[in-house]
Amino acid sequence: MARKSIAVNSFYNMIYRGLNVIFPLVTVTYVSRVILASGVGRVSYAQNIAQYFITLSALGIPNYGVREISRATDLEERSKTFLELFFINGISTLFFSISYYLLIFSCSGFRNDHLLYMVVGSSIILNILNVDWFYQGMEEFRYIALRNFFVKLVSLVLVFVLIKDKGDYVNYALITCLAVGGNNVWNIIHLRRMHIRLEYSNLKIIHHLKPILLLFASAISVELYTLLDTTMIGIMCTNEAVGYYTNSMKLVRILIVFITSISGVLLPKITIYARDNNVEKCSDVVSKVFSIMLLIFLPCEIGLFLLSDDVAVLLFGKSFVAAGVTLRIASLLICTLGFSNLFGTQVLIAFKKEKLLLVTTGLGAISNVVLNMFLIPHFYQNGAAVASVVSETIVTLLSVKFACRYIKLRMDGRYLISLLVSSIALMVVVCVVIINIDNLYLRLMVSTLSGMIVYAYINYAMRNPVFVYFISKINRKN
Repeated sequence: MARKSIAVNSFYNMIYRGLNVIFPLVTVTYVSRVILASGVGRVSYAQNIAQYFITLSALGIPNYGVREISRATDLEERSKTFLELFFINGISTLFFSISYYLLIFSCSGFRNDHLLYMVVGSSIILNILNVDWFYQGMEEFRYIALRNFFVKLVSLVLVFVLIKDKGDYVNYALITCLAVGGNNVWNIIHLRRMHIRLEYSNLKIIHHLKPILLLFASAISVELYTLLDTTMIGIMCTNEAVGYYTNSMKLVRILIVFITSISGVLLPKITIYARDNNVEKCSDVVSKVFSIMLLIFLPCEIGLFLLSDDVAVLLFGKSFVAAGVTLRIASLLICTLGFSNLFGTQVLIAFKKEKLLLVTTGLGAISNVVLNMFLIPHFYQNGAAVASVVSETIVTLLSVKFACRYIKLRMDGRYLISLLVSSIALMVVVCVVIINIDNLYLRLMVSTLSGMIVYAYINYAMRNPVFVYFISKINRKN
């Protein structure tokens, strides 16, 4: 398989992630104003329940599949690996789809919204066709970006056509499921262009089970503290509280997904370097990506923390005023979630250290559940946000510690000093704007632009090596 450059892959992956920022932002801005906090909460809670079964049905295949497909050296081996993993995924999806529908029809707690839960359950069934891991392992990021654009565009049009009042929350859930299904069906149709040989003889399933189940255990641990908080809010609080929390977390995760597009293309590359025991190459790539991510993460986290009240009202409407505090707390996840993905999902999996990843996610899950039990009854969605920040910080610190056993993280002193000075200046400028401008829209615009300019200027003036590198690249193209 011809290997594509990190730059090309990053470009297409950033387009893909960018679409995953723009379309959800437009969607959530419109939908939140139509179905309001209560409707958003009802759909989010139903999707939250279905996500448990999606995670269970996927096992550890999404990450394991990327690694194994990227390791395959020829078409025959690649086809065989694909079919083996596709078969495992199909059996588990069938089992957990049946389990989900048995649950919603047998438990009285779901009877008030039977139609909603039936609709979101289709996303579990459609997981049987989920082969994104194959295309990521093949580094087909151009195809992924183009496919995602067309599916998102169609789903956005359907949102504007079918969601007109607060009673259309089921339509919103249906459109979300159809978007997932559209991606999966398109992937299956496109497989014939990838020359996959459908030969079902001599398939060997057993040797995949141990690594898949290890990654599955890690995935379950992660999902416990990304899903249980919403579940616990739904049980202990109101639909509105669920809406405040899920929209806040959704916005933060949208930002993280876009920025981590840089690291999202790394797993196939790092896997090859790790296989060849090329620690120096691994260390160089991870150190560069870490420096780039930190340069972008810091201003995003600071800006969102300071402007969370205005952002919540602007994006979600006045019914989400109470989400401002939740969003401020959740903004602290930007750095922790991004770096746990880099050092945990990317580095540890590439070096086949799934057991260490399980330790980090397991400790994070335990701390999150314990904190939620104490904080949610007293502080509602804000308590859940605090619990998520603490647990994710634990996961990130452990991931970095374990990853540094196999790579050397290199940091430039001038880079760190310029980052510190520019971040302090950014905070001062944004605070001054907030104090002196009353109009919400003008305040957001001026604070964002002035903050960006000050942050960029100081990094350039202090010759931040990463920032200067990007400027030189832009100047060469011009």
